[in-house]
Amino acid sequence: MGSEEKTAHRRLPPGSHGIPADLVARNQRERLVAAIAEECAEAGYAEATVSAVAKRAGVSSLTFYRQFEGKRECMLAAHEELLGRLLEAVDSADAPALRTTLAVFAADPPSARLLTLEILAAGPEGVERHSAMVGALAERLGCGWVPAAGMLALVGKLVAAGEAQRLPALQDELAATLSSQNMR
Repeated sequence: MGSEEKTAHRRLPPGSHGIPADLVARNQRERLVAAIAEECAEAGYAEATVSAVAKRAGVSSLTFYRQFEGKRECMLAAHEELLGRLLEAVDSADAPALRTTLAVFAADPPSARLLTLEILAAGPEGVERHSAMVGALAERLGCGWVPAAGMLALVGKLVAAGEAQRLPALQDELAATLSSQNMR
């Protein structure tokens, strides 16, 4: 499904529809979070613009600025939201944490790229958020911070190369690597 089709699917009906303002704002925010992930996946954070993100989300730039102070704040909010979804999926899955993590990343390459690569371009707070994410995943994967960071670097590399579909097949190799790091 193309990004314009995804955005159209998430849009509320235009005009006077009787939907409460808070629901409209929440829907717009969700679309902006998805749009910045998609825009960063295509153009990179540095090249993404507020107008491109707003257009992709199907909102005006004015609506964007009602939700976020700027591109950086949208990126940080998107990271928080997408990381929350990832951790919720890992915590609630019956499958091993590594399998779930790889499956979630493979299923949504734009979000995977935002979480593993693009957040680092959002300045010191982005780097801090990435570091906290590495720690949260290390805890869930039962490994140290460095092996978890290495795994996320590999995820980012494959996603950026358009090879996210390969991630689930790496589970056994990554599990062996993560567990061998714990034995040292």
